[in-house]
Amino acid sequence: MRPGSRGLVVLGVLSSAAFLALAAAHLDRGRVAAALAGARLLPFLPLAVLCYLAGHGVRGARLRRLVSREASLTLPTATGVVVIGYAVNNVLPARLGELARAWMLREKSGLSLVQSLTVTFLERLLDGLTLLALFALTLRMLPTQGWMVATFEVAGTILGVATALVLLAVLTPGFLLSLASRAASRLAPAVHDRVVGAVGATVNGVAYLRRPGDALAVALLGLLVWLLEAGMYLFLLPAFGLEPSPWVALLAMAGTNLGILLPSTPGYIGPFHFFCKQALVSTGVPEGTAFSYAFVAHLAFYLPITAWGVAVLFAHGLSVGRTALLSRQSLRAGSPGTAPPAVGAALVEGRAGAAVHLPSRFMRALVESLGPLEEDDLPAAERAAAVREVAEFVEGQIEALPVRLVLLHRLGMAGFRLATGVVFLRGFTALPLARRRRWVERWAYGRVPAARQLFRAARGTALLAWYECSAVRAAVASRAAVLEGVHGRG
Repeated sequence: MRPGSRGLVVLGVLSSAAFLALAAAHLDRGRVAAALAGARLLPFLPLAVLCYLAGHGVRGARLRRLVSREASLTLPTATGVVVIGYAVNNVLPARLGELARAWMLREKSGLSLVQSLTVTFLERLLDGLTLLALFALTLRMLPTQGWMVATFEVAGTILGVATALVLLAVLTPGFLLSLASRAASRLAPAVHDRVVGAVGATVNGVAYLRRPGDALAVALLGLLVWLLEAGMYLFLLPAFGLEPSPWVALLAMAGTNLGILLPSTPGYIGPFHFFCKQALVSTGVPEGTAFSYAFVAHLAFYLPITAWGVAVLFAHGLSVGRTALLSRQSLRAGSPGTAPPAVGAALVEGRAGAAVHLPSRFMRALVESLGPLEEDDLPAAERAAAVREVAEFVEGQIEALPVRLVLLHRLGMAGFRLATGVVFLRGFTALPLARRRRWVERWAYGRVPAARQLFRAARGTALLAWYECSAVRAAVASRAAVLEGVHGRG
């Protein structure tokens, strides 16, 4: 992980911990438990989830419009792109879902990565402006508190600067291109074409908003998105015995979503609970009930969209994760007339000058489950060393893949680990080896194509690397010699 990314993760963890502590401060746990136990979730929770998921269908329709000048997406494809971004944000830190969403949009539409990132940014900006308008409306209709005004001011400042930049690109595209060309010619002539191309892709990313009618249609779709999400908050109010007030639902929805603009851990744990609870408390809801409501609202927001996103990745994403690149990198041909180098040699040469790091505990457990350990008769110490060596190689090869495939692999493995916890009530690394091997075999060699595809890269690379380990090759050669001697005596 790069230092900058690591810093964002640390900042997110600290932010989440601080907000979670604030949300839980001075809470009466008994009242929270009583509110959760007394919640009447049927039929309100299913209706809330349906409202939330329907909003993503509208998001897909809006994305189709934004890229319609240069690409043609079906509604299911556009919705899938949107859902993937939310799902990845729920399981990976630092809002990596935005990058995953842009990569998927690039793959499905043929747009450049810069233009895909611009469209993704534009969607987020339009969402932010709509939320800010709805939040301002609720502040006029309901009593205000200090945190509401502060949230509105901070969000308004950030979104205002971003809006000015987008309007500049929408209204004066020729000026921006000319300015970029002149600046690049003077400051960096060698990259002039690349700079102008990037600015051109950015300008094209916001081009759909140049016609007032199209801009109005996109704005109305964005308003519908957030009204549907407010419906989720509205349907959950009576589940906790609260009056189903549209204004309270709008306040909770807008305040929560503006609050989670801050960096946090995956799924916005902490900020979501704090801002949602504070919105309800400001309307007179008891703190215990408000926290319970925020807890259930977070589950309604987190679980369905994450499951949907994983399903979309299995259906559209992991099928592109072929192992050809891994094979080419693990067995690079030597000079003409020589045999290909061993995996161990490729591992050392490919990482010359790189910092040595131990593979993750999960990767070691996975490699141990994939390797044919029962055939090698290795002593325990040599077997552990071989597992570490193979795991380091497999992890390095996967990390060397394009960012899109790395994200897909990580998300798929997160789903596998989640399924392991649900089935066995413990983590994958805590399972005995025999049980781990049987569980991995059900995924890697089972009847579900998506599961087999998920494990194909790690499985093939691990097996290849396993038989290139010096200790394993020595054990195999020794056993072959023994068998040859037996046959010779016979």
